[in-house]
Amino acid sequence: MPDVEHFWTEYNPYMAQGTLEWTWAVGENEHYWGYSVRPFQFNMDVEVERQWTTSDNGNQFFQHFIVTVRHVIESSNGGLLRFSAFAAIGS
Repeated sequence: MPDVEHFWTEYNPYMAQGTLEWTWAVGENEHYWGYSVRPFQFNMDVEVERQWTTSDNGNQFFQHFIVTVRHVIESSNGGLLRFSAFAAIGS
């Protein structure tokens, strides 16, 4: 049974209503990785429109997310997001 490691972003980024790209330097190419983006506050809708991975010559991996936030309560213009990653290590 593989071990699972879980990671959060160092901070919960704020996003106003609309669509933006977020980039997170996390991951490697030896294990299975999964990602999620969730609202960190109530009364928010968060949708990942697209997610992809890039790497550089230094063997650093970057996750890219096109994220849309909608339906934030009328008294607010946005809210905090919570990015999460996990890796399945071993077999």
